Amino acid sequence: MNPRIIHTEYEKWTFFSHRKKEKEQFQLGFSKTYWVIMWVIACLFFYYVWVLNANATQGYTIQQLKQTQTELQVQLERLNIRIAEISSIEAISNEEVLRDMIEIWTPEYLVIRENVQYVYNY
Repeated sequence: MNPRIIHTEYEKWTFFSHRKKEKEQFQLGFSKTYWVIMWVIACLFFYYVWVLNANATQGYTIQQLKQTQTELQVQLERLNIRIAEISSIEAISNEEVLRDMIEIWTPEYLVIRENVQYVYNY
């Protein structure tokens, strides 16, 4: 046999044109790009769900904290009123003027009547 006629096996790509090779690479690139985009969309979806859940949890916690804050403010106001009452009673009872006063057995009251100035009620 003539050595020039013997057919040797070449790679599969050897007989394709340059245009066909580029087309195959483009299709392979398009497929990879499609899957990468789908993967990114899925990741963004899961991230959105995670952020939404985190915000909902924080909102619920903030709502509970505001309710607790309101209750504590009401309790603080009640305690401040109670402190003011106790301190005023204590301050009045500790006045020196009260120690010098005596109890009256027959009190006389000043009564205001119409068309008359001040009159003592006996």
